[in-house]
Amino acid sequence: MTERSGAVGTGDAAGGAAGGMRALTLATLFAAASGYLVMLIAGRALGPADYPLFATYWGAFFALGGVANGLMQEATRAVRSARQLAAATGTSAKSKSGDDDNDAPSASGPPASSSPPVPRVRLLPSGFMLGLALAAAVVVSAPAWGPVGLPTFSGAGVAIMAFGILGFSLQAATAGALSGTERWGMYAILLTVDAALRLAVAGIAWWLGDAGLGFAIATVVGAITWALLVVLSPATRAALRSAVDVDRGRFWRNTGTAMLASAGTSALVTGFPLFVTATARPDDPAPLVGAVILAITLTRAPLLVPLTSFQSAIIVYFVQHRAQGPRALAMPLGAVTAVGIVGAGAAWLLGPWLIRVLFGAEFELSGPVLAALTAASVGTAALMVTGNAALAFDRHLLYNVGWWIAVLAAAALLVSVHGSLDVRAAIALVAGPGVGVLVHVVGLVVVAKHKGVRT
Repeated sequence: MTERSGAVGTGDAAGGAAGGMRALTLATLFAAASGYLVMLIAGRALGPADYPLFATYWGAFFALGGVANGLMQEATRAVRSARQLAAATGTSAKSKSGDDDNDAPSASGPPASSSPPVPRVRLLPSGFMLGLALAAAVVVSAPAWGPVGLPTFSGAGVAIMAFGILGFSLQAATAGALSGTERWGMYAILLTVDAALRLAVAGIAWWLGDAGLGFAIATVVGAITWALLVVLSPATRAALRSAVDVDRGRFWRNTGTAMLASAGTSALVTGFPLFVTATARPDDPAPLVGAVILAITLTRAPLLVPLTSFQSAIIVYFVQHRAQGPRALAMPLGAVTAVGIVGAGAAWLLGPWLIRVLFGAEFELSGPVLAALTAASVGTAALMVTGNAALAFDRHLLYNVGWWIAVLAAAALLVSVHGSLDVRAAIALVAGPGVGVLVHVVGLVVVAKHKGVRT
């Protein structure tokens, strides 16, 4: 790959943006399909009694990975904003950071500036530092894994997860750099290789009859994809050298805020199976717990997996539509609602049959329950959209408040509502995110009115 000079014309050029987005769409579909296949393999290999062990390990890893995604979100925003500023002022995004990379120096010399230089942000080392901190948190927390139902595989599971979260953090930095520079084709490759590695290792584990450690490795193996891209792709290395629009201190403050909100995202999206396991009551049969966890994962994946993959693109969309204020929410929210309604109908009619055929009768739940869980994914998807809008509009505190109110509301409902586990889970996943969406939308409207933007 060759790298062209200029603030906008690097990597995926403007003329190839549509092709890059098509590639990202295909990669997202492949990632979603491979995720379903991993669940199918695990369900077949483990059965309803042991499946929660895999699901909680998977959920815990991706919950931690979701925290690291705060770095991806802030890197996307900061790099994209820096490029927009550079384009508006006619300067180079690289020259702002004092890094000449492989570009030839300007004949007129560096631009004159009376501003003192700011500490520049290096994205890959930032990912490494964050990864070390999260890996240490994994090791320190290991004694508490057993009481909440997390398998440790005699300590190997702890080491695997610690190594995996280190790689995931580096992957988050890489994904943020690729997204901020709109190198969607390379981002699509990252998603595809990540999903393919996970699926391949899960298949090998099933073939070898490994019901534990192999699936732990399959959970984290995709997190080495960043290293493959850095070694093989000059475009990826160039993206990681991109300038950001804030100094180092502000970057880490923004990243910390985004990570705090991402922890809430993880709790509701990937970490919810752990909530279910931790709050299961003595009268909840073990097969029902496994069936509910599988159903939650299956019914939410068609909407949340693509939305998670396109999260960087959504942030870029809102950055580009800041002038519209809350009106920019209309199209994304309408799209996720339409998809959720169609999905709920399909889950009601076809869900029980599909689960019975693919996973066995032990996992089966009724059509209305599957429809309710699918409809509940709309609330979480809408919360992701409104949260990304708040982040793109540089309202990090609002982003946090909305997500954590949703998490607390969902957890309180899961614990306090009467009824069977499937009913409690559906109510928690409908009402909790709904409250968070309301907080985000009201906050964005208030901010827009304060700035004089028509809402």
